[in-house]
Amino acid sequence: MPFPWRLPAPLLNGASVGVGLAVITAVVASIGGMPAAVAASSGAAAASVADTVSTPRAKTSQMVPAVMGSVLVAALVALTHANLLALTLCVLAVSFTSVMWNAWGKRGGPQTFAMVLSLIFQMAAYTSHPMDAGATWQHLGWVTTGALSLAVWSHLSAMMLAGRYRTLALVDSLRALSQLMRTQAAWTTSLLPEAQAAQPAPSLLPMVRQQAAIADVFQSARDLLYSQAAKAPKGSRTLRLTSALFHIVNLRDVVLACQLDLDSLPLDAHAQRGLQTLAQTLVHQADQLDAIALALRNNTRLPEPVPLPARPWPEHDARLISLGRRTRHMVQIGEDIANSLVKTSQPLPMNPAVLLTLVSPNDWTLAPLRDQLNWQSPVLRHALRATLAMGCADALAHWLPWTSHSHWLLMTVAVVMRGNLEQTLARRDARILGTLVGCVLASALLWLNPGAAWLFAVLALSLSLAHGYVQRDYRITAASGALLALLQAHLFTPSHHPALFVAGERLADTLIGAGLAWAFSYVLPSWEQGRLPALVRRLLTAQARYAHHVLRWHQTHAQSTQRSHARREVYDVLWLLAQALERMKKEPKRVRSGGIELETVLIRSHRLISHLAGIKGLLTMRQSDLDPALIQPALQHTEQALVSLLTQPVEADATASPPSSDTNADIILALPAANAAPGPWLLHRLAQTVDEAQALAHAAQAVAQQPRP
Repeated sequence: MPFPWRLPAPLLNGASVGVGLAVITAVVASIGGMPAAVAASSGAAAASVADTVSTPRAKTSQMVPAVMGSVLVAALVALTHANLLALTLCVLAVSFTSVMWNAWGKRGGPQTFAMVLSLIFQMAAYTSHPMDAGATWQHLGWVTTGALSLAVWSHLSAMMLAGRYRTLALVDSLRALSQLMRTQAAWTTSLLPEAQAAQPAPSLLPMVRQQAAIADVFQSARDLLYSQAAKAPKGSRTLRLTSALFHIVNLRDVVLACQLDLDSLPLDAHAQRGLQTLAQTLVHQADQLDAIALALRNNTRLPEPVPLPARPWPEHDARLISLGRRTRHMVQIGEDIANSLVKTSQPLPMNPAVLLTLVSPNDWTLAPLRDQLNWQSPVLRHALRATLAMGCADALAHWLPWTSHSHWLLMTVAVVMRGNLEQTLARRDARILGTLVGCVLASALLWLNPGAAWLFAVLALSLSLAHGYVQRDYRITAASGALLALLQAHLFTPSHHPALFVAGERLADTLIGAGLAWAFSYVLPSWEQGRLPALVRRLLTAQARYAHHVLRWHQTHAQSTQRSHARREVYDVLWLLAQALERMKKEPKRVRSGGIELETVLIRSHRLISHLAGIKGLLTMRQSDLDPALIQPALQHTEQALVSLLTQPVEADATASPPSSDTNADIILALPAANAAPGPWLLHRLAQTVDEAQALAHAAQAVAQQPRP
């Protein structure tokens, strides 16, 4: 397989963007000359920010707003560049409007930077290079040509790379799940007596963070695979990958269920052997998944499954028997994943129409924007402080001794300032280090005085690296971006100063801009503590909705359209809360209250999901052995109890103890007999679930009672 195809999806996407820029620049240069090529490259580079890994169908919704935004900004700069006050108002308007794209969440971020880059590049175009009306319109036409050409290129490249993106999405899912299984194995091993003698049992919190992060990987894979399943021909590679992804998602739930009862096992030799067997099985399955992922990435023959030596499970303890069943179920799903990839006649586990409902939306409705139009909105506050910071940077840029590149200061503020302090600090450090490296590289390159063709080649390479590493290592993106900006500015307005002097200005602007972004992060802040109550309420609601579907899983197992949505919502909120917990550590101490309580919420929520995963396994794998007359009233009673616990107002008095149930306590303490029918075991699991929901509700109340900043 050629080397480029072995790249991860973001780097492959970045390479395609760089090639697109090179092709567009070369074509325009041959038609309109070098000034036209420089203008077109600025439009293409700005619009390229929105060219992320996606299906061809989703590419249109990405690129159309980016092209419109970048061209509109270019037109505004063209109309205002001759008037300092008007240009300043343009900077403020673009700054505020661009940040408000974050109302649409993760997919709005690229639209923000498309507008910001267009602003910076067009300000560079008019710096020390006045244009009359005719030249201005010609310049704007070439900018538009570049942006439109890049949009067409991105759509064509998405069509060409669609199959590879789908394969790499499954590879990422396999690797993420493999890492989770290894983490679970390490945690299981830590429960053994010899491990506990060396150090206390580790917290579940790292595993909670990993569980939350894996949900984002799975969703990216759903977007690429499920959206194509409906129109893929029978037996196609797309359907095989889709079927494998479905089993991968289910395997995650089984891995979760393997955490049940581990902390209550007796410390005898049988239990220790059981824990060792579980850990070995998890590692073995992780090795199998990694081997499949490697074969898919390299497009080689899938490995033959390596059977795990059979190990008999003890039959004297109900917990060990149940753990053995879950372990065998995990192995079976691992086999289903491998079979899905090799058997062309295997049908999809779910209706393709149902799978489509699990794909992220691509349309740009106004509802998310309306939700952010209030004073407490983090997005609105970010937009206001970013606008103030950009205005301050614009004013300062005209007072500094060097004014030939005032847009550099704006660029640094725009890319460093994030919606929260933790990300701003990370961007600040990465930006300074990356800019230093980029300035050194640019100085060396310009000192060599290469031809325009070489400069455009370096531009394309820089754009590829900046694009591909923006989510992986921002230091590389910062270095590539600094090199890109210096070369782009040199092409627009070649400096008569030595290259080292220009790089020094660039570095000074970076230091000042990073300081401004850092300082303005404390203006109109939106601390994490203020967001926690709403997120915790959303988590409890999602848990109640998911529990509703789990407790009815056996009734509509084949075609439910809502259960996967409910499960995804739980993981989405867990991911947001896990991020909030990390960001709180970088905030001022006076606004950090609630960290320990939030950790408890995350761990309790994780344990509740584990219990629900165990119940789902019983309702699906052993449905024929369950007595409806026994389990149906218990399921209804449990659902009522969970809804009551998880949907009550979080702002209730945290000092009040949650209601307890003596019946539940008796059921939890009285384990089913070894080799008992699944009915008593299901009752035991239901009682554990209610008990865990009580603990989660109490932890949520504690978070709500924390003082607000």
